[in-house]
Amino acid sequence: MLASDQINGRSTAMDRIDFGVREGTVEVWDVVNDNGFLHNFHVHDVQFQVLTVDGGKPQPHLRGWKDTVLLVQGKHYRLAMRFRGHTDPNTPYMYHCHLLQHEDNGMMGQSVVLGEDEKVGAVPQTHQHS
Repeated sequence: MLASDQINGRSTAMDRIDFGVREGTVEVWDVVNDNGFLHNFHVHDVQFQVLTVDGGKPQPHLRGWKDTVLLVQGKHYRLAMRFRGHTDPNTPYMYHCHLLQHEDNGMMGQSVVLGEDEKVGAVPQTHQHS
């Protein structure tokens, strides 16, 4: 859910991994834009399909594989995502609004794709040099 400049009630924290998904699984995400602006919702390293918009069949331009979808105010989108490929419990992929001002204000989250026995790790700290 997108509200104010948050996703699921949280602003982004670059040192936080919000959740992990198991490699090879399919998840259905419910995404609702309830803050009054259009948002281009983008998910890194995942293609998805729009299953429904407000419970109905998506319009033709929303069918097919996507990595970004325009979320209209007040609409409820169900997105089916298959997570496969590179796994690393410490290197997250982002999901976010693709509008720079919204990103800058914190409308982003991070997830990791996990191998069979992996658990969510921690984002590596960057090293600063003087």
